Amino acid sequence: MHSLEKILLVMTVVLMMLTVCTYFERIWQQPSRPPFPVALRLFVTGQFPRERRLGNAMFMFAAMIGIAKQNNMMPIIDRSSSLVAVFRIKETIVDDLPNALMTSSVAEYCEYDSRANTYDAATRHLLKAVRRTNVPSNIRLCGYFQSWRYFDEYADRVRQNFEFQESISAAVDSFLSSGHRNVTRVGIHIRRGDMVSGYESGYTVAPLNYFRSAMRYFTERFERVEFIVCSDDITWCRSNLPNAINLSTTVEMRFSDATPPYVDLAILARCDHIIMSVGTFGWWAAWLANGTTIYYEDWPRPNTMLAGKVNKSDYFPSHWIAMQ
Repeated sequence: MHSLEKILLVMTVVLMMLTVCTYFERIWQQPSRPPFPVALRLFVTGQFPRERRLGNAMFMFAAMIGIAKQNNMMPIIDRSSSLVAVFRIKETIVDDLPNALMTSSVAEYCEYDSRANTYDAATRHLLKAVRRTNVPSNIRLCGYFQSWRYFDEYADRVRQNFEFQESISAAVDSFLSSGHRNVTRVGIHIRRGDMVSGYESGYTVAPLNYFRSAMRYFTERFERVEFIVCSDDITWCRSNLPNAINLSTTVEMRFSDATPPYVDLAILARCDHIIMSVGTFGWWAAWLANGTTIYYEDWPRPNTMLAGKVNKSDYFPSHWIAMQ
């Protein structure tokens, strides 16, 4: 390489280095910029009063999942909730829910006109429904939200969250292993207890004739049927149900004395089909079992306080079978 070419090459390299240094010097001299804002993920939670029973809490949590997904928000639940002890929850669990919600303001959204069993379509646009200012808010659902329509689009996700803890599943395995094989298991949930005294408000219990008709529905369709009975009044069940159907080598009946109640729920959820009476506990047994469901049609009593809160098409899925 000639001397002139060497000189030109050196000058080119020096010019390139000066250009690079000047560029970085300008950047360093600029005032520091704040980082790009990160999109804030808002939360949806719900009220879980201690007096609420398991079925009511499950409805609230399922509604939280569906409503959060529809609004691109995140459902969260406090670790102290009874659901966390019963189910292998997949959604975000926090140890201090009030502190978790402090990332933004919290607005409460209460179900439409306190109608616990009626779907509120405004929840599909939740932030618009609660907005008081231009600042987005976390949402706390207030009420019961007892409609399958809140979470039907995300049913698979709800089922993932309602997988029972291993200790509960083991108790179910033990109970079912003592029964017969190659049978169609039909779970029967009978709610009595406080429902017996709620007649004036519209609450009622299913009569024996209802269970007789519902059991006959299954014995006429399957060769071997094993009815598994769970109830908050198992004494009444033992005294009455065996007389309602002809038990034989192909029709059997077993009673669960399981305590606490969530073991009964897990037993019913493992059945092929469900006969439910009234109440959210039996509703969730039927939904989790995901087979043929028969429900008591004459609930609630017409022209009562409770009847004014219930839209049956919002509460009972259309493929469930009503029977008197």
